[in-house]
Amino acid sequence: MEDDEHPLGTVARRLAATQRVLAVEDEQDIADFLRAYFRASGYDLVHIDPSSPQEILDALDEHAPDCVLLDLNLRGFNGAEAYRMLRNEPRFAFLPVVVVSARPDAQTLVPARGGIDAFVSKPFHVQSLSTLVEERITSARQLAEKTRLHAPTGLRGQEYVEARLLDEISVAGRGQATSFALARLRSRGEIRSQVGDAGLAYVIEELVRRAREALPDDAALGFTSGKELAVVLPGTGAAKARLFVSEVLAGLDRIQLPGGAEVPLAFAVGLATHPTHGTDADAIYMAADAALADAVEQGAAISVAL
Repeated sequence: MEDDEHPLGTVARRLAATQRVLAVEDEQDIADFLRAYFRASGYDLVHIDPSSPQEILDALDEHAPDCVLLDLNLRGFNGAEAYRMLRNEPRFAFLPVVVVSARPDAQTLVPARGGIDAFVSKPFHVQSLSTLVEERITSARQLAEKTRLHAPTGLRGQEYVEARLLDEISVAGRGQATSFALARLRSRGEIRSQVGDAGLAYVIEELVRRAREALPDDAALGFTSGKELAVVLPGTGAAKARLFVSEVLAGLDRIQLPGGAEVPLAFAVGLATHPTHGTDADAIYMAADAALADAVEQGAAISVAL
């Protein structure tokens, strides 16, 4: 019979696999079962039994999977640790992670993120899991396409910003803060009129470069639909976040372009912090946006939410 008469189990289908799943699992029998089913369904499944979160990140770089099946009870550590490390890496921003766990508290340990992640309880129905993986891979690709890289800076857009803010607030433990800043280049129109779009693109690229140098390594940067620079600062309270923003802006009243022209820089930054200014991502975003409006109205460089 032809291959299409046997949708599962054909050698041709396995050899033609174009999608890869990484199964992070410490039970060999479950891993073997997943490998058999997913390979028969047209996926290349790679199994690892790691002893540290770093091994998982190394496997992601080595195998470049389209989706991760992540157990939480691993050898000597919790899979949630690896999830947290993974989400701090911009290159894994849209990698779907499906938590497969027997723990009843799994959803409180690892938050859903941007509509990509999901939770499956053990024991599970493997066909339903396979369907879920396919859906999550499709969703992740659509989201990545919607948040294409901003050409001169390499930053992603609104959906990415919202997903990162939601994620950081969700994983913040009791008493931990997450700050969010929206920055507007108020002199954008003046810069464009003086040096054109190419000059403006250079200025924005330089500003993002300086921000990356001054901000902590785990800070997440992106652009909003309103062309504002958005910054998520995990584990950072309002006072410390204000210091970071002030460091980025220090001395930035003018910038020189490669050709020698100088253009003026004027900023307005709105800053809000979880849980001080709100208990969820939407509230923090709106608080930062209101603080930004206050900064613009007052002519201030930085305004902190009330």
